[in-house]
Amino acid sequence: MGDKPKRNPISIPLEKISQKLWRQRSFRFLFVGILLTLVNILLIIVLVNVFNLNTPLLRSLGNACATEICLIISFFCYRQFVWQVEKLRWQEICLRELPKYHLSVAAIISIRVLLLFPLLDWFGMHPALNTMIGIALGALSSYALNNKFVFNGS
Repeated sequence: MGDKPKRNPISIPLEKISQKLWRQRSFRFLFVGILLTLVNILLIIVLVNVFNLNTPLLRSLGNACATEICLIISFFCYRQFVWQVEKLRWQEICLRELPKYHLSVAAIISIRVLLLFPLLDWFGMHPALNTMIGIALGALSSYALNNKFVFNGS
């Protein structure tokens, strides 16, 4: 009568592992980053197809728009879900945090595009591997800059 349904013995450890992982800021950062990468890809596809961006210049402008939209979305996702900043002070967000976030992203992209990729390319590294290394180093740099420079009050 009062029997509780038996739980799968495997689901209990998996539940604990997933809870433990979700508590890790670095895991949340990775998870949100992967989701936002998918959003960025979907957004550029939609922009190109819906607005018929059929020239290299128009596609580049579409890419810039998709990137900026995703940067703003990522800022708020990282702020709320990764660093879990509770206070929502718009003046501080607009005048301090968001500009710092943009500066940190711009610095990372500039280093990747102007220094890292050309250097690894000069050494003869395959472009795909070069890009993956750039993404990995960019993610690590982004995490560190966000932690120390952008969301340092949390």
